[in-house]
Amino acid sequence: MHSQKAVLLARQAGSPQAVFGLARFLAAVPTGSQQTAGISTSSTAHAAEAAPAAAAAAAVGPAELPAGFPADLAAATEGPAALYTERVRSGLYRPDALQQVTVSRLQTVYQDLREAYPPPQRRSGLTLVDHVETKQTRSSWFDGISMLLRSQSGLQGSAGPHGQRFHVRGLYMYGGVGCGKTMLMDMLVEAAPREFQVERVHFHDFMLDIHSRLRHVKEEADPLKHVADSVAETIKVLALDELFVTDVADAMILHRLFGRLWDKGLTLVGTSNRAPDALYEGGLQRQLFLPFIHRLKESCYIHNMQSPVYYRRLAHHARGTYFLTPDRTALLHEAFLQAGQASLKHNSSIQGASAGAVGHPSPVTIEVAMGRLLHVSQALGSAAMFSFAELCDRPLAAADYIALAERFHTVAVADVPRFDAANRVTAYRFITLVDILYEARVRLLISGDGTPFELFNKVLSQQEARSLDSRAHESSSGSGPEPVVDDHLAFTKDRTISRLTEMQSIEYQIQHAKQHVPQLVLALKDMQLQQQQQR
Repeated sequence: MHSQKAVLLARQAGSPQAVFGLARFLAAVPTGSQQTAGISTSSTAHAAEAAPAAAAAAAVGPAELPAGFPADLAAATEGPAALYTERVRSGLYRPDALQQVTVSRLQTVYQDLREAYPPPQRRSGLTLVDHVETKQTRSSWFDGISMLLRSQSGLQGSAGPHGQRFHVRGLYMYGGVGCGKTMLMDMLVEAAPREFQVERVHFHDFMLDIHSRLRHVKEEADPLKHVADSVAETIKVLALDELFVTDVADAMILHRLFGRLWDKGLTLVGTSNRAPDALYEGGLQRQLFLPFIHRLKESCYIHNMQSPVYYRRLAHHARGTYFLTPDRTALLHEAFLQAGQASLKHNSSIQGASAGAVGHPSPVTIEVAMGRLLHVSQALGSAAMFSFAELCDRPLAAADYIALAERFHTVAVADVPRFDAANRVTAYRFITLVDILYEARVRLLISGDGTPFELFNKVLSQQEARSLDSRAHESSSGSGPEPVVDDHLAFTKDRTISRLTEMQSIEYQIQHAKQHVPQLVLALKDMQLQQQQQR
């Protein structure tokens, strides 16, 4: 479990949002973060501790917020909204309308928690009057009205007459990989004061700890109830990252475990790649899991974080190599031009206008093995740009891609589609292209119809297809592209996703520079060192 404030801030400093303002922020954020593990040792990030970092970030960025920035976030003086606003103001975070909606939801949860768990009152120590008056007020008739009002907005009170906790409604954020949900959840953890008793943990680690505890309390009449109560004693807010249920042992206990935690007043703030109704989909004895989904919807606001920006995989390289926004083709073309023009400056050996040496893209023809020729419609220096159709919809093979890798050190591919049964052959060609460019340490720039994971969502193995059959029979809609069922393609897709991810990292960019553009190695290593210092 990662509960240190320094870990959260370091993670965010090297986060995908830092792509927008990394250079200004690297010198401002303190280093030296550490990590600890174990659910029994809660360590909370406090808003007061975050102030120096926020102030440092503000000192190096523009003072004005972008036009259209939500007024309620800009007005916040504490909580995740205040942290988010300061980091947008500093240039550390890229303004994102969908993320701003999420921050607003998190701020609502924060404010409800603040009302439920107010800062401890300091006694003056001068007289007994303050103590007596406070005690009388707590037992007054107004408490009933106060708790009723709180329940109207999701807050069901802070404490009952015997000290029991009431439940503050949490937030369940789901969306695709890299949309920023973990980063935003971590801002709530960072902003939380000590009295919130926040524990931040990955779902997998949390369940491992629960099963470990269960093994040690077998003698109890109800071991699961005993473990849930022990968790609720030390945690008021559970920040649970990547809730994804695949194990039947987890699925069978989640309803009773979290039912007891919610009954004891615990607030869940969680992230997941799946909507609640899609959790444990197709799992064994799923009907026993469905009550957990029902209770989850009652106990948390459900928030869909769909975002066109795939932040996480763009985190390590500030210039960007993978483009998903609506203007992705234009951004890709701009990156291609920059790479080509830079190569002309660094490599005076490139000959003639046929290589695009005049500073503008031009067509060239390159030789392929066995006397064949390959036409390149846009070449500039050592960079080339193609549409996906030009490279993968034509009958090209490994020899063509090897010739490309030998001639160009940067290749841009526009409009990579999602793969399904209709374009199975092009998927094979694309995988071959990625393999060859990866082995040659060519820099690959892509604009795509989805993240690397999403491109291959419809590529299934025989086993995966069989597991979907029962659901397909239950649903008569039949909407969407037909998946491609191919064991070999399904196996190789994982390697391709991994390589596409690695090719975006600064580590890969250094390898690329060593082999093709040695003049850039020192600058890239300096950026790598600065990023490591922030982790």
